Amino acid sequence: MKRITIHDSSYEVPGSWDDLTREQLHTLVKLTFREGLSTVELQLKFFLHCVGGSVRMNISSGLFTIKTCKSKHALFADELTSLLTAFDWLYRSNEKGEHEISPKMIINHHKRIRSGRRYLYGPGDALDDITYDQFVWLQTWQSMVKDDSSALDELVNVIYKTKSGDQDVKNVSRLSQVVKTSILWYYLGTLQFLEGRFPNVFTAGGESSDSVFDSQQKIIDSLADGDVTKKMQVRNSLLYDALYSMEMAAIRMKEYEKQNRK
Repeated sequence: MKRITIHDSSYEVPGSWDDLTREQLHTLVKLTFREGLSTVELQLKFFLHCVGGSVRMNISSGLFTIKTCKSKHALFADELTSLLTAFDWLYRSNEKGEHEISPKMIINHHKRIRSGRRYLYGPGDALDDITYDQFVWLQTWQSMVKDDSSALDELVNVIYKTKSGDQDVKNVSRLSQVVKTSILWYYLGTLQFLEGRFPNVFTAGGESSDSVFDSQQKIIDSLADGDVTKKMQVRNSLLYDALYSMEMAAIRMKEYEKQNRK
């Protein structure tokens, strides 16, 4: 958590994605659903939610009055803008220089969720208990989310099941869009974490036509030495076991290619 001070009052606010509570996460998701909300406006509304405050603008004085349960603060626009930089971690700049939400959380706030009359159970933090095969399907459905309205349900269904182990996308379809988007953000944050931990697994191949997924399949083929049975063993391995083996294999492949170029 991060402590910020306004005049004589101190407030604790999230200082990173993994500081978020489930309620704060849901609030943030709802704010991103609102069309036309600027980066600063979203940061302001999220800040007010975190400190339980409200804001009013006095046009004649140019001051913003923030009222919380602790105190009332009068701030100029530049002071308020400086205050909101405490939430810059929510965003990253894309190729066009535009700010966009960049989830980096690895904590799963939805390990158990209610769907109608039943509960669905999901993975632990950082996807630490799923298989590599499940991860392949997560990557597959993620690539379709922007173009296929059903892809998000399918993505969530890959890693959520009933207590008896049943999986049915109809159960996922009953979940709110806020919950499903929160789960997507958790997956995207974990994906960034994995890319940093296993960089050679998440690097596209030397050929321009190779995607990250294609490169991963080549690594698996190298591990299995072309044996289909061994390939299935890799896919059915726990995600971190598979990624560690793939990382080591990718490093060996790079060293081998480097030696051959000499």
